[in-house]
Amino acid sequence: MLDVGLFVGFIVEFVTREPSFDPEYFLHSWTGIVLIPVIALHLSSNWAWVMRLLRNGTDDQEFRLGVVNTFLAVMAAVCIVTGFPLWLEWSEAQWLAASHQITGLLSILLMFVHLVMNRRRIGTLVRGRTVPATTSAS
Repeated sequence: MLDVGLFVGFIVEFVTREPSFDPEYFLHSWTGIVLIPVIALHLSSNWAWVMRLLRNGTDDQEFRLGVVNTFLAVMAAVCIVTGFPLWLEWSEAQWLAASHQITGLLSILLMFVHLVMNRRRIGTLVRGRTVPATTSAS
């Protein structure tokens, strides 16, 4: 359920970034704030995987996924950090707005790469885990 919330949050963030949809950026801003703990929970629930990847490095079979996830985490963090001064109207610097927009677009792109690379896990979650029936000889 957490992963679905994260996916929906990223999509809502992307869709509501246009002023024609949300002129005051209310939904966009509050969705971004709600995403912070959701992202943190997602990361903490996968902490064992992160630690395994750090231990094994390039020898790990999922090293490439780790690289994608690292870039996704950095882009999302920069997007969040640059969003606050814009939302709170502390700055109107063009570089800040451009950084926020670019990292937001890269985050949504990397999220889809992340999903494609995790398609087997997602398929298992969607189908549900099936337990093979046991046969007993009577």
